[in-house]
Amino acid sequence: MRILVIPLASRLHGEEYYTSLMNVYRKCLEGYNGVTIYDNVVTSINELNINYKSFDLLLLIHLTGGTSKLAKRIIAESHKPAILVTHGRHNSLPSALSAKAWLVQRGYKVRILYSDEPNSLCRVFNPVYRGLLAGYNLSKLRVLEINENGALSDDAKKFIDATGALVKAIGYEEIIQIGQKASDNELRELYNHVSKYIDLSSIDRESLYKALRIYYAIRKIIVEGVFNAVSIDCFPLVMKYKITPCLAVAMLNNDGIPMACEDDFYSLVFLAVSPILTSEPGWIFNPSGLTYEGYVKFAHCTIAPRLGNNCMLVSHFESGYPYAVTCKMKHREYALLRLSLDYKKLYVFKARNIRSGLLEPGLCRTQLIADLGDYGGEKFIELAQGNHHVAVPWINGLDEMLKVLSWWMNWELTMYG
Repeated sequence: MRILVIPLASRLHGEEYYTSLMNVYRKCLEGYNGVTIYDNVVTSINELNINYKSFDLLLLIHLTGGTSKLAKRIIAESHKPAILVTHGRHNSLPSALSAKAWLVQRGYKVRILYSDEPNSLCRVFNPVYRGLLAGYNLSKLRVLEINENGALSDDAKKFIDATGALVKAIGYEEIIQIGQKASDNELRELYNHVSKYIDLSSIDRESLYKALRIYYAIRKIIVEGVFNAVSIDCFPLVMKYKITPCLAVAMLNNDGIPMACEDDFYSLVFLAVSPILTSEPGWIFNPSGLTYEGYVKFAHCTIAPRLGNNCMLVSHFESGYPYAVTCKMKHREYALLRLSLDYKKLYVFKARNIRSGLLEPGLCRTQLIADLGDYGGEKFIELAQGNHHVAVPWINGLDEMLKVLSWWMNWELTMYG
């Protein structure tokens, strides 16, 4: 993502003042990848000589008041989305508010970023930057879709329309054939890699190698096809070949390659953004029931082991085939994310980890019992917009990241808790 920073000022406030102020902002912003800072403080539209085409976003810094006309003119001429950076001195905020109102009314994509003191910009800009980067990178995804017939699914086509990403489909046969060509040394290397995260001490190696062949094949296709995300329609594969891709899904997410099971492109969105927002993988799960205390049960078989402790392989829940992944989840709080079916609304629940692991036999193998506060129990069932959600660790600034991500993607955001 390429961001152009343009400092704006009125000469009425004094060149010495706004130049020294810009030096404070510059120290913060010049450390961010993809950020270009315009050389001079702009006090007149005639001082600008910029080709905006190569930039994705403008960051206009209102160093002083008297800068709303400059901001309006720049954004109207560039037709770029913009963030207006303001502070609590010299009428910076009033100018930004004036410009924003005028621009938004005319359909321009604009938001304000406020820090009371300029030297606190880095603290407030970091979550904004992550949110922007997460949204921008969705359009750069090259997704490998794996399904029975090797043709793009309708859900893949909707995903392409919503994100601008690229998707290419292949059939199961190609995965199986490539997997069968894995050498013993290559399988041993994968075994050693997985064993760093998951206890394999009691696992039948022959069965494990069958699962590793799927992992091997998908990794190989990713490298050769320059893909950076995967979605697999897994249940027909499970029934046909009597092996699950759960280990491959878990480990690829663990490796930093977002992979969704059940060909769920809605969840793939959040599996892709989670590493950017939180530096951790996301976990796709089913809401599976309620406890007598009013907590909600969540479960699935594909957790990335980086998200947990004491990880093991066990049989897959529905089929009994090898293998599913079970872990105790290590984070105390999570954001549970779900998109509407038209890709226009993002729903976020805040959840507290009560207990987790393989808690009961009748559910998918990693289970999380979570307290959703006022939105738990039957209230969650009423509000949920579908089955799969994605859990991402709740870290400082995540709420702001999700607001910026939603702004960039034109999603309506609803936060519960």
